[in-house]
Amino acid sequence: MREYRFYAPETMEALFQAAAQPETEVRFLAGGTDLVPRINMERDQIPYEEKLPMSVISLEKLNLTGIEDTGDTIIIGAATKIVDIQDSGLLRKRVPALCQACDQLASFAIRNTAILGGNIMNASPAADTLPPLLVLDAEVVLQSARGKRTVTLSEFLTGPGMTAIEPGEILTSVVLRPGPGGTAFQKLGRRAAESLSVINAAAYIEMENGVCAKARVAVGSAAPTPRLCEAAASALAGNRLTEEFVHTAMEKVKEELSPIDDIRASAWYRLETAPVMAARAVLAAMNYT
Repeated sequence: MREYRFYAPETMEALFQAAAQPETEVRFLAGGTDLVPRINMERDQIPYEEKLPMSVISLEKLNLTGIEDTGDTIIIGAATKIVDIQDSGLLRKRVPALCQACDQLASFAIRNTAILGGNIMNASPAADTLPPLLVLDAEVVLQSARGKRTVTLSEFLTGPGMTAIEPGEILTSVVLRPGPGGTAFQKLGRRAAESLSVINAAAYIEMENGVCAKARVAVGSAAPTPRLCEAAASALAGNRLTEEFVHTAMEKVKEELSPIDDIRASAWYRLETAPVMAARAVLAAMNYT
C-alpha cells in the first residue's frame, strides 16, 4: 500500500523542509475539496508499489488567510475560504464580480471549505473565480525557499490543470487592482445551482462622460484556460455602450476562444453562448460604475 505522510508546519521554513523530502510526491492541503477525493480515488487503484510516498502538507497553521485593502490594491490570502469572500462587505463593494462568482461556485458545503488559492491552483478552464480575477488584473504571489515572486494570473495559467508554479513553491496570496470602474460576473450552467460552468464571463468597465474609457472582458470554459478577450475589450473602448452595440462588440470574443465538446456542452454551443454571456457581464458591470 502506498505510504502517506502528513505534516502541519507552523512556519514557512518548516514547510519548505517538509516539501524537500527526497523521493516523495508532495501535495499541499488547505480546503481539500479536490485533493481529498483524489486521494480516495487513488487508493482504489493498483498497483500501489509503483507510486512514491505522498507527503500531504497542511497550510492551516501558516496564516495565509485574510482580506487587506491597501487603497490601490486588495490582497487576499490564498487560504481564504470562498464563504469569507462572499461575506466580505469590502469585496462586495469594490469587486462585486468576484463575490458573484463565489455565490455561484459549487454548493454551500463546498464554499464553506474550499479556498481561493485552491480554485486558482486547480486551473480548471471552467473555474468560476478566474474570469473575475483576470478582469481585476490579478497577480499571484508565490513563495519558496528561494524567496518570493509575483506573476500575473494570465501568465500563471498555462493549460487545463496546469500553472507556472515551480517545484517547491506555494501560492500565498492574490493581489487585485480594482480601479474606479464596475465589475460583474455571469454564468451559464446546465441547472440553476450547484453546476459547473458551461460558459462563464466577467467584465470590468470604466465610464467617463458616457463613454467607455477602459474595458476588460474574460471568458471561461471555452479555451484551455480562461481568456482575456482583448479584441472584444478594444471594441468597447471609446464608445457609448448601448445594449445593441455591446452585443455586437462581444461577437469578437469568438476570435479568441477554442472550445471543445464535452459532456456538458458542444463546442458550437459554447461558441454561440459566449458572446451572450460576455455582453450580459459588460452591461451588468456598467451598473456598478
